[in-house]
Amino acid sequence: MIISKNEMFGGLIVEFRHLEYFCAISRLQNFTKTAEYLHVSQPSVTKAIKALESELQLALIDRRQKHVTLTTEGKAFLLHAEKIMNNLENAMQDMERFRQEKYGTIHFGIPPMVEAYLFPDLFTTFKDMYPDMSLDVKEYSDSGVVMEKADNGELDFGIIFTDKLGDTDHEMLIQKDNLSLCVSPELPLAKKSSIDFDDLRNEQFIMQQSNTYQYQHVYERCVERGYVPDILLCTTQLKTIKQLVANRLGISVLPDFVTMEETKFVRRQLTPPLSVDICLYWGKDKELTKRDTRFLNFMKHYIASEEFKRNFQPVTSDKAEN
Repeated sequence: MIISKNEMFGGLIVEFRHLEYFCAISRLQNFTKTAEYLHVSQPSVTKAIKALESELQLALIDRRQKHVTLTTEGKAFLLHAEKIMNNLENAMQDMERFRQEKYGTIHFGIPPMVEAYLFPDLFTTFKDMYPDMSLDVKEYSDSGVVMEKADNGELDFGIIFTDKLGDTDHEMLIQKDNLSLCVSPELPLAKKSSIDFDDLRNEQFIMQQSNTYQYQHVYERCVERGYVPDILLCTTQLKTIKQLVANRLGISVLPDFVTMEETKFVRRQLTPPLSVDICLYWGKDKELTKRDTRFLNFMKHYIASEEFKRNFQPVTSDKAEN
């Protein structure tokens, strides 16, 4: 006869629950504390230990002591009990992986800017095509963190900003875009159709955090021109950056896909152009499952769709005078 959640000992049948109680009381050495830890009554713990001893026909606890003390037999049995419980825990974790596979949960990471712009349309299209799958989405401070989380297995996929498409075995290009100068139309810079970084020497910059693609590449361009940018503010909030630019408190450099529809400021092309590749990324050592392959096929379809091209087609900055 097979009994669920039971373990066989040479014809004996021992419940996992009894092993759990025995391991707990061996650690805590007190019936009351064990009951509190397990969220059960003290009589339940006592009954379970007695049932275990009766089944084994051995005394596992020396009741002559004030505190709970294991007998020699109890200490020997504890080694087996702990091994069984550890194996059970490992088995449950492994089954969790299969449950996630069955229900199609994709653990997905995104950096700032993606959440408010690229992601909503991507998510809507995904749910329309695959209603049986879901995305567990987390936002991280920059692309580097997304890559790290994907490499160590915490994420299945993520979106990153990079100089150029890297190893196509674990990267897929979503879109190439330009970073353009964002400036109030009332400032002199707005009268130019293209801007060199030399023209920005005396301007105040409103930037994202120092670990982001935007900050690092803008800073690098300024240094190449022989100056350190005067940074008025660093913030993760794009709305704040945009509003401060509109209020003429400073300038910023942002990807075109996040500024295409702005009317509070104008965009101007930078010379030479400052570009960015927006890529889907997955871990270097990741073994793609059926669920992962299904998601990759969706992304290929999504990127190739006319709707995506229409919504996120880069607009030349000097033509986008708001």
